[in-house]
Amino acid sequence: MKALPRAPAIAAGLLLLAAVLLFAFSVGGVHLSLGDLLGGQGEAGRTARLLAALRVPRVLLAALVGGCLALAGAALQALLKNPLADPFLLGTSGGAAAGAACAALAGASPLISPAAAFLGAAASSVGVATLARRGGRLDLERLLLAGLIANAFFSALLLAAFSIASGEASRTMLFWMMGSLADATPGKVAALAPYALAGAAVLVAASARLNLFAVGEESAAALGVDTERTKRVVFLAASLLTGAAVAFAGVIGFVGLLVPHGARAVAGNDQRTLLPLSALAGAALLVAADAVSRAALAPAELPIGAITAALGAPLFAWLLLRTP
Repeated sequence: MKALPRAPAIAAGLLLLAAVLLFAFSVGGVHLSLGDLLGGQGEAGRTARLLAALRVPRVLLAALVGGCLALAGAALQALLKNPLADPFLLGTSGGAAAGAACAALAGASPLISPAAAFLGAAASSVGVATLARRGGRLDLERLLLAGLIANAFFSALLLAAFSIASGEASRTMLFWMMGSLADATPGKVAALAPYALAGAAVLVAASARLNLFAVGEESAAALGVDTERTKRVVFLAASLLTGAAVAFAGVIGFVGLLVPHGARAVAGNDQRTLLPLSALAGAALLVAADAVSRAALAPAELPIGAITAALGAPLFAWLLLRTP
């Protein structure tokens, strides 16, 4: 398939996201009629407006979280030249969840959770990258093993925190371990937006330098790229996006693995197009997954992490099988 030019690819991403947003606003345990919402009278109109007030923050939060995770995954894959790189598989999400959980156990304000999650994500990213280095280079097999070690460690830490927590704290632990958008509020959307915009701005600004990493660090350095600084900036920005997403929605896996591959099939490997398209497609994917989680077994609700894992696990297996 021939890669689309930048403008058509971004336009296609925007149209996809708009269509999925309209779909997600209308579906759920109760169908939301656009006619009732805009001009409905009496009980039908009041019900539609109440549903919209509850559903709109959730849909917007899903879009922000999906965009953060997909953008972080695309940036990590470009930086590491590794199609299996993903915030979930590399332990970044686990580190973010552990950081947020420790802040909750310490009685910190909910406003501190994103910062604590970011610190956990950054620590995990640095630790995994350090473990994966061999001869001064990141090794694919060591990277996956290092991610497995990080996930095991942070899972144990979360379970330990869950076992000693009580009341509201234990409910918060379970929320981070499973991933959920059920507690979305306008305040959470407003709080996540600055983190998402800041991380996205940094990664998009680094997209041209990431293109040069495709030919190797030494070649990129010869072309004038400060490779060590670029690596630090991309790792920290990806950690910021992952940490903020986990702080507000818990651990949702495979979005950062699944979406960049689909976006790459459409837009090619030019990071200047791939990164923003991945963010748009990630937003669309998580909004759609959340709509399915709300509607599939209504009034019961499926864990959104189970839906993304059902999509991502087969892709991960396929990638492992075709990787030489």
